[in-house]
Amino acid sequence: MSADNWVQLLVPIIGIVVAAVSAGLSYIFAKKQQIRADERRLKEEGYLEYIAAISNNVLSDDIESSRSRLSDAHNHILLIGSSDVINKLRKFTYYISPDNEGDFHQQVHNELITELIKSMRYDLTNKKNINKGYPIIGVSGKRKR
Repeated sequence: MSADNWVQLLVPIIGIVVAAVSAGLSYIFAKKQQIRADERRLKEEGYLEYIAAISNNVLSDDIESSRSRLSDAHNHILLIGSSDVINKLRKFTYYISPDNEGDFHQQVHNELITELIKSMRYDLTNKKNINKGYPIIGVSGKRKR
């Protein structure tokens, strides 16, 4: 077989191999992006669920149902949250627990929930400056009638 024949045989084979490798790498990168997007969506849903449960717990007349909802949302975050979110969640949860009622101060409560929310925001975006200038906040809501 001459060199021309080898070249004519190798060119299509190389093209097929390059196309297969390219398609495989594209699939891998697309799959990783999809997994990250799904993870972010789960975290966002969990964090929103927790904030809603906190608001509901403060404003609800049905304290047992509210505490159950808050507990479920808390446990959901334990599964999906970063270690920083979990640490801040533990501090906030301890502070708002019924066992700690005698030592409650609104300013400390607001500082702890602000730190928790800032941690959640960072966990969702991984942007260093996402919380730059973020004020100390408190959860608010409107009582249902």
